[in-house]
Amino acid sequence: MGYKVVVAGATGNVGREMLNILAEREFPVDEITALASRRSLGTEVSFGDKTLKCKDLDTFDFTGWDIALFAIGSDATKIYAPRAQDLCPARSSGRLRGDR
Repeated sequence: MGYKVVVAGATGNVGREMLNILAEREFPVDEITALASRRSLGTEVSFGDKTLKCKDLDTFDFTGWDIALFAIGSDATKIYAPRAQDLCPARSSGRLRGDR
């Protein structure tokens, strides 16, 4: 059984590295989605031998996903991470560490 994984900030260096590590470590992924800001909408990123087109973080519905990885700035994390509160969120930003 694999997971449904979302990577927010997939076009940045940290987001691309998250995708690389997931692929290299053969993390059990059934479905993966790359999210980015509107200005990066449609940008293609690599996940192993697959190419993903980035979707709009602003309008994305996290319902039904298992894991959300956030590689976005502190201010954006404060806005978008709560939308994924029912998932297992991981953030590269220190913004929400310890915040509840």
